Amino acid sequence: MILSLPIYRLIKNLCSYFNRTSNTCEVLNDEIIVINSGSLRGLILEFHYNLCQVKIGKRTNICIDITRDVSVDVLMRILMSHNIIPAQ
Repeated sequence: MILSLPIYRLIKNLCSYFNRTSNTCEVLNDEIIVINSGSLRGLILEFHYNLCQVKIGKRTNICIDITRDVSVDVLMRILMSHNIIPAQ
């Protein structure tokens, strides 16, 4: 069950972003996005009420606080600044 509407919107927008950038994704349990193919393959975004755990494989790389106004662009810039995903 999705815990909050802002997370639902973010997950929906992230899936659209990944599909536009040729990275196929799968949403598990309504709150976990797994990238199955493309340049970001292996990336897992696990959403909780007010945070996002970013994993590559089974290893947690970063935990990001999520506010109501977080967007896909902001999240991608954070991941790029921490060298989790390549700059595009």
